[in-house]
Amino acid sequence: MSKKEKEESLLENSFKNIYERDRTALHYAVDAKTVRVLVEKGANVNAADVEGHTALHLAVTEKRLEIVRELIKSGGNVNAEEYGNKCTPLHLACMVGEKEIVEELVKAGGEIEQADKFGMTAMDYSKEVTEVLKKETDRIEKLFMKG
Repeated sequence: MSKKEKEESLLENSFKNIYERDRTALHYAVDAKTVRVLVEKGANVNAADVEGHTALHLAVTEKRLEIVRELIKSGGNVNAEEYGNKCTPLHLACMVGEKEIVEELVKAGGEIEQADKFGMTAMDYSKEVTEVLKKETDRIEKLFMKG
């Protein structure tokens, strides 16, 4: 089998195969073009692994803005919940502090008041991140004033 035939075979079949943790090739896509090709070939954009993570959850935690955009454009569920903590992609985006990803998810209908297992909303997580950063800024200002 030639290299080209192998590549075509992978494109045709890899998204159908389930890997460890029940992830599909879409979970491992590294760029928007690959996402587009896999979806065009029939990949389920909302397939979840054993923990309930969709490709969108993973793209958010990996801070992959272009992949997030492509998954949303392809019908990715912006309010999909993980099985354990019930976190949505928006919760995760607020946790990792990715403003542009948060904007994309909200524009696509991400529920800002949807609570996770702990009763925390995306807004709650963004407040926590803001508080951490504020404390660090205050600490740096105090050091500056001493020096």
